[in-house]
Amino acid sequence: MLSKTLIFICLLAVCLTACSRKQKFDRDKWDDGDGLTFAYRPGMVNDLIESKQLNNLKYQQVIHLLHRPQLSSKDSMVYDLDREYSKGKLIYTQTLVVFLKDSVVTKAEVHETHAKKK
Repeated sequence: MLSKTLIFICLLAVCLTACSRKQKFDRDKWDDGDGLTFAYRPGMVNDLIESKQLNNLKYQQVIHLLHRPQLSSKDSMVYDLDREYSKGKLIYTQTLVVFLKDSVVTKAEVHETHAKKK
C-alpha cells in the first residue's frame, strides 16, 4: 500500500512539474487556445522576453510574430497570458505588455493584477 501511494505521489509531482515548466518560445503554440485561454503562453513568455526577440521590432513584425493582441493603442500592445476565476469573478490576470514608440518596440514586460479583497 505504501509503495502505491509513493508511486502516485511521484507521478503527480512529475505531472505538476511538467505543466509549469518553462518552454522555448514557439510562434505556433503561442496562439494555441480558444481566444480566452492560451495554454502555452505563460510558460513561453520568459523565454520571449529574455531572448530579446521583441527588441526593436516594428508593429507589423510583432503582429507577424505574436499575432493580433487582445488590446492595443499607439504606444502599447497587450497579450493575455493567464486568467483565474473564483465563483465566476476574475481574481487574477497576467498579461504581456509590449511598449512602442513610433511603432517600434522599446520594451516588453509581464504585468500581473490581483483582484482587490473587500
